[in-house]
Amino acid sequence: MKQLQIILLTLLVMGLISSCQKEVKEKITLDVSLIDTTFDPANDFFRYANNGWMKKYPLPADESSYGTFNQLRKETSIKVQTLIEELAKGKHEKGTIEQKIGDFYAMGMDSAKIEEQGLAPLKPEFERIASIATIEDVQNQIAHFHLYGIGTTFSFFGSADVKNSDMNIAHIGQGGLGMSDRDYYVNGDERSQELRKAYVAHLEKMLILGGISEEQAKVDAQTIMKIETRLAQASMTRLESRDPNATYNKKTQAEVKELYPNFNWDKYMSNIGLDYTGDINVRQPNFFAEINKMFIDVPVDEWKAYFYWNYFNETANYLTNAIQEQNFDFYGRTMSGSEQMQERWRRVLESTSGALGDAIGQKFSEKYFPAEAKERMVTLVQNLKDALGQRIDNLEWMSEETKIKAKDKLVSMNVKIGYPDKWQDFTNLEVGREAFVLNVLEANKFWKEDNLNEIGKPVDRTEWFFPAHIVNAYYAPTLNEICFPAGILQPPFFYLDGDDAINYGAIGAVIGHEMSHGFDEHGRLYDKEGNLTDWWTEEDSKRFNERTQVLVDQHNKIIIIDSLHADGKLTLGENIADFGGLTISLTAFNNAQKLNPQAELIDGFTPEQRFFLSWGRVWANNIRDKEKIRYTKEDEHPIPENRVNSPLANMPEFHAAFGVEPGDALYLPEDKRASIW
Repeated sequence: MKQLQIILLTLLVMGLISSCQKEVKEKITLDVSLIDTTFDPANDFFRYANNGWMKKYPLPADESSYGTFNQLRKETSIKVQTLIEELAKGKHEKGTIEQKIGDFYAMGMDSAKIEEQGLAPLKPEFERIASIATIEDVQNQIAHFHLYGIGTTFSFFGSADVKNSDMNIAHIGQGGLGMSDRDYYVNGDERSQELRKAYVAHLEKMLILGGISEEQAKVDAQTIMKIETRLAQASMTRLESRDPNATYNKKTQAEVKELYPNFNWDKYMSNIGLDYTGDINVRQPNFFAEINKMFIDVPVDEWKAYFYWNYFNETANYLTNAIQEQNFDFYGRTMSGSEQMQERWRRVLESTSGALGDAIGQKFSEKYFPAEAKERMVTLVQNLKDALGQRIDNLEWMSEETKIKAKDKLVSMNVKIGYPDKWQDFTNLEVGREAFVLNVLEANKFWKEDNLNEIGKPVDRTEWFFPAHIVNAYYAPTLNEICFPAGILQPPFFYLDGDDAINYGAIGAVIGHEMSHGFDEHGRLYDKEGNLTDWWTEEDSKRFNERTQVLVDQHNKIIIIDSLHADGKLTLGENIADFGGLTISLTAFNNAQKLNPQAELIDGFTPEQRFFLSWGRVWANNIRDKEKIRYTKEDEHPIPENRVNSPLANMPEFHAAFGVEPGDALYLPEDKRASIW
């Protein structure tokens, strides 16, 4: 299993209410008591469906956003915690997976030992950084950091060649920033200016906690900000980086050396233990042109200050309470508006899952994912595939030539459900009782070496990018596959014994969402084998872009807070997938209704109304204003209320189900509605 940060996936970020099999049988219908009839569904369906839920589950102090998906993640975490704590308390033979999971978690929970050790586990690395004397040492340190998963300067990883998707090659990309988006360094808006000031103050406080004198911390903070700003100025925007053609610039190693001669690429490869002479994809050429200059004009002492911060920042969450609190103060409070850190067990569980996720997922799926769930999901996925094929056949705007290739891609789309057929081998991962932070770094190294080992080799299409217990789903364009781990196959997404209306409205729309990513503005650029190639006619591409522009324009008009509008271009892929997934699932639901009609009314709602209510319920959410702002600026997903209301406004079936008429907020005239898949 690869590290998630190095895999180019299209993700459906969400979460749900957890439930064991017995609970599923007890909860086969929607909780209509959470509907708020003081809201008109024709004006604000999100609050009509969810305002009761929003009142019942206010924002916890340790969350910046809290919805049904957070509930499921927390409930799933409790299940996983029970499994892991049993291992942590037991005695297991050294080298067994039980020992590794148990010791990793136990070390993270041993706050007394972490406090006692303080910065001692970091001392050897700090001494290594202090000894840097030449630009050659600087470049050696970059390789050393990369091998241990420390983000610095740029990224280097193995992944598929997007124009030869059966083969893994090396990729280099932008990186090295302490704030989560390059725009925060370069934009002139008030929010960005405030964050820059807060970030420099955070740097100073953290450096002092890291043993730097107050006077030197002020100097180093400015140095770090200067270097990161320079990296940010050379970086692509998030929107630019989403264009697979813009980020595909495959070069021979000789060409890379000629383009960026101030970095010793041969020595770098040697330092990370990589014997590879193949091509390298330079994802952001302008970024590397700037780095090439920086190796000439940035003094060694400034690199040392930057490296000190890289290391301390990456390890902060595994150190003393004071360091973790200061780290949270900026990234949690200032950036997202959270009021307090999550409980230690949740933080440690997340770290353990990141290190040993596949092993944890195996134990989770054995206990909580019944075979019947997989069987029903297989049927649902096939029904959704049939529905999308049916809709492609009926498209009036697409030529027969492109339709044939689109259906070929759909038929070829691989499906993964529940858990993988083979599990990650953790034999080479050493987990000890010396220090929690050192276990984390060893796990980083394990995964990095695992990834580097794939470079120059055929792509393993059986590999999963998420552990089985993760509450999420994905579409991988270079594999042309969709994946639904066991973690997401729980209510309110998937009800093993639920009726068709609620399942098609929830997990059905999720299946359709991931399928639609294969045909969104970027996914459509990949063929049935996952190769980046243009298989559309010129006229069909033009018509597709015209139709998707309707969604862009609709979302650009949505006001998030004050003068901040939604970014229709950044969120286009997700908006296509939400809208497409919902329409495809509705078609599949209608097909199912013809074969097995549901009761006319359940809880006073028609099957069609319950389908839409189920869609709305999975996005129930409370969110802080700071997080709304951060999310809108950084994330390709729209905020939850827009994920509910926006696609519905374009659907005539929704208008009919809830009597939406001219003058209602969700009413769109037919000639203003989007129509894509």
